[in-house]
Amino acid sequence: MYDDIARDVQACRIVSKHAQDPVRVLAHPAHWRCVGIGTSAAVFQPQDHPLLAVKVYAPPFVHEAEEEGGIYEQLGDTAYFPTYYGRGDNYLLLAYRPGKNVYDCLVAGEHIPEQVLHDVEAAIAYARERGLNPSDLHVKNIMVYEGRGYVVDPSKYRRTKDCKRWDALKSAYYDYYLDLYRPGRTCPAWILETIRKWYKTEGESKGDGHLRAFAEGIKRLFF
Repeated sequence: MYDDIARDVQACRIVSKHAQDPVRVLAHPAHWRCVGIGTSAAVFQPQDHPLLAVKVYAPPFVHEAEEEGGIYEQLGDTAYFPTYYGRGDNYLLLAYRPGKNVYDCLVAGEHIPEQVLHDVEAAIAYARERGLNPSDLHVKNIMVYEGRGYVVDPSKYRRTKDCKRWDALKSAYYDYYLDLYRPGRTCPAWILETIRKWYKTEGESKGDGHLRAFAEGIKRLFF
């Protein structure tokens, strides 16, 4: 089944220059639409299989296909994550679900309802019940659709490290987003990229106080 998907994957050229930066898509089948880019893979929606999403990994990360496929199998069938259909050597087959990630909502000035946070909390609880440790939740793998939230990219859910990213996101939402949001007010992508890079190099290791000081500085400078 989907032999044409396996063939078309071979037309994809995806490169990674730095493990912490998004991959670059150099080529893909003309009838495939790129719907997402992460630090290890890109996600496409084939026009001839519009209900499918194909996650294709850059060469340094092809080993993640087996790992992430196993995590999806462990999660099972749930509305909190996309449905998993199978994998190839360097790709996953998932159900395509409409929506926009939190990052793109911020850039576009679209409202992020509080219900999205409640849905992510429920997804985290569900994953833990399945014996997983939800990690690396960030603004590009939390999706928003019609006021509800769901999660993609559970590739790091078998890590044992206690991840604080979700706690930091929740704090940012309640301490800053609710106060700063206005209909149509956008957040430039370069500000989000500055925050992302700072958090990866300093914020995650220096604790809540340092994160709060940085956030207050961003607020004073730009808002």
